[in-house]
Amino acid sequence: MKKPNFQAWLQQKVSDDPEVILAGKLEYLRLYLTDAMREIRNKSGLTQAQLAEKLGVKQAAVSKLESALKEHELESVLHYLHALGADLLVAVKQGDDLYQASDNEGVLLVDVPDVVFQKALAANMSVREYVRVAVKKFSGGDDVVKFLESNDPTAVKVRERLGTRTIQEVAAQLEKCLSLSEEEDRIFAVKNVLAANVTGGQMNRGTSDEFDEIELLDLAEELLERLADI
Repeated sequence: MKKPNFQAWLQQKVSDDPEVILAGKLEYLRLYLTDAMREIRNKSGLTQAQLAEKLGVKQAAVSKLESALKEHELESVLHYLHALGADLLVAVKQGDDLYQASDNEGVLLVDVPDVVFQKALAANMSVREYVRVAVKKFSGGDDVVKFLESNDPTAVKVRERLGTRTIQEVAAQLEKCLSLSEEEDRIFAVKNVLAANVTGGQMNRGTSDEFDEIELLDLAEELLERLADI
């Protein structure tokens, strides 16, 4: 869901009175929450009357819940969302501390610095979309991970050299190798990853005391060819 630009409205200074500021925050929460509720219902293909029947209440009750001008009981909101297979994620923030009150451990609410918001804005993406893409890129991408987890003979050879590293860690390192412009640099960079010679984020043309150089270079070229296919 694309978040309406309620935030710009909220940030407009209208008063120094703490009670007025609090009222503005509450109104922002009502506006965004009810907007999200309506969109979820519409995506579910249900009318207010149909959802009311599912909830066992009158249509007027659903209409009241979807009105940003009314007081809402938390229990009623949770009941509404639960009927649509949706969760309410709630967190409390004080200074640098963030406490998640909702019980959905599969989705965590995290605090991101303003610079991330600015980068997402520059990329014409929501913060959530920007962070999801960044995490996928950092983890090495789904395709590379799936390949390394496969029964492909090359993938099996690579897993034999993981040591204490995870597939996700190696996939992320391989992504960095693939970003190098020169083919020879990519080969030596991959060789270093296979030899676990990556230190301090640097990928140099070092030698390996533990593995045979020719064997490593051959495997590096083989791996690059397989990665090119995916």
